Amino acid sequence: MAAKFLAFIKLNRGNMFAIFAVLIGVVVAIQSRINGQLSVDLDNGLAAAVISFITGLVLVTILVFGFKRERAALFRIFAAVRDKELLTWEVMGGVLGGVFVAAQSIVVPQIGVALFTISVVAGQTVSSLLVDKAGLTPSGKQKITKPRILGAIATLIAVAIAVFPDLTNSEFRFLPLTFALIVGVFASIQQGMNGRVNVIAQRPLATAWLNFASGAVVVLIALSVDLALGATIGPLPSNFWVYTGGTAGLVFVAVSAYIIKHLGVLNFVILNIAGQLVGAVVIDWLAPAKAGSLNGYLIFGTVLTILSIAISKLYEGRKVKA
Repeated sequence: MAAKFLAFIKLNRGNMFAIFAVLIGVVVAIQSRINGQLSVDLDNGLAAAVISFITGLVLVTILVFGFKRERAALFRIFAAVRDKELLTWEVMGGVLGGVFVAAQSIVVPQIGVALFTISVVAGQTVSSLLVDKAGLTPSGKQKITKPRILGAIATLIAVAIAVFPDLTNSEFRFLPLTFALIVGVFASIQQGMNGRVNVIAQRPLATAWLNFASGAVVVLIALSVDLALGATIGPLPSNFWVYTGGTAGLVFVAVSAYIIKHLGVLNFVILNIAGQLVGAVVIDWLAPAKAGSLNGYLIFGTVLTILSIAISKLYEGRKVKA
């Protein structure tokens, strides 16, 4: 009886973390809408990324250095690097995040949002299986099983369906497509790295500070190169809400760093993508960026993702009962 009760508690805690993963997926969808609008207003995607990173960095700096526990957590990370408890590369997850944002600004104009999204999701799902198998996250090594493979495939198919209408406007180019696949891999590795760092920090905001600090450096360098090559930046918009993307990004990084050890990278990625699709449906319904944003393909892809997750959770529940 006691063993069954503990298993029930463990399963329900897992459900709670799964819900968090979906919710911050919705936050990512909101951030994408905000940063997308800022990018249009500035006529420069990298400039929008810099503003997002800088505003997020300012906020998380105030929070981390304004509270003793958060400062102590950040210093624990530095001490762990000094004492070789953490390797230097393990605290550089923000660099991969910065590369992702920079790549998005460079690649999307060449191949379109649809192909970029599918390529990134493909890179994320495949590499998530490998990251979990290698035990890069604090949750330890996880086997590559048929249900996990099927879950990854179902997610990729669902995303492909969701962005299908935009595929007709996409142009296939091998190098940009390959780059998108690679940054998708980076995204999964970043989650694993952040999870490891947060085990030491024990405070997600300290982990988030490292991400924003290193990521801001990457996008600043990318923007400097872009401007040197002749790019321009439009006037700053007066709408306050377009400057809140950094806050949404902070929520995502902090929460994901905390829950990744409980879910593993693959489960987190699938649940997070489901949240992004749900968020996209709601946003395109309430505040569409363009006419026709909300369509049957997006809705069907979202439903398919949710169904694949439900089936996966049912399978896990049966394993626990067994």
